[in-house]
Amino acid sequence: MKRLVLLGTGTGVGKTYVGATLVSAWRARGSAAWGLKPIESGIAPGAAASDAELLRAGDARLVSGHYRALPEALSPHLAAAHAGQTLSIAEAADWVREAETRQCALHDNAPHAMSLIETAGGAFTPLSASATCADLAEALRPAQVLLVAPDALGVLHDVTATLLALRGLGCGVDFVLLSGARAVDDSTGTNAAELERVVFPRLGPAAPSERRVFVLPAGSRDVTALLDVWSSRSALP
Repeated sequence: MKRLVLLGTGTGVGKTYVGATLVSAWRARGSAAWGLKPIESGIAPGAAASDAELLRAGDARLVSGHYRALPEALSPHLAAAHAGQTLSIAEAADWVREAETRQCALHDNAPHAMSLIETAGGAFTPLSASATCADLAEALRPAQVLLVAPDALGVLHDVTATLLALRGLGCGVDFVLLSGARAVDDSTGTNAAELERVVFPRLGPAAPSERRVFVLPAGSRDVTALLDVWSSRSALP
């Protein structure tokens, strides 16, 4: 099994669409794949429209539900407090690993499976007074990390700031993908090349390990290039 954790440069950047697309595409290659979203706010427990349900990508056998499903559309730490709950990084990571164990038991080709974990909001969205989604990504190591950002004006700054901050906390990023989650503007279609040409060379060790920026426009399902690179990396022990 290989684990891929999705972080975002902010909220509403297209992580769920990217995740569901990757899960479906990996299944189409003949291997098992599933998507999990352990923490989700703005959704009632068991609701059919949750991101966690979308990440199942139509496979009814797969684990449903969350570690925490929070009804208020707030930062998870606030939504949890208002619901009288707490969020624990260790418990969330344990929930993911237990879910993965159940998923692997369903598949003969589990060694080649993709386990995709979508975090809530942006990379530094608080999960508690002392922890963020970036901390959850670290707790899920060994894993590869995909940073999702919108292919829109301002993304050069947002990706730069997020990568530098993540590096400062010791959280490395493997891949960057630009999604079509925002309205098309004059920068759309140019941002990937500018990240590769202008941004990554000056970031040093904060740059992603894969210097190619992947793009998934609105309505597209083509993630072939990303999956080819991702699958070439070593599997989890």
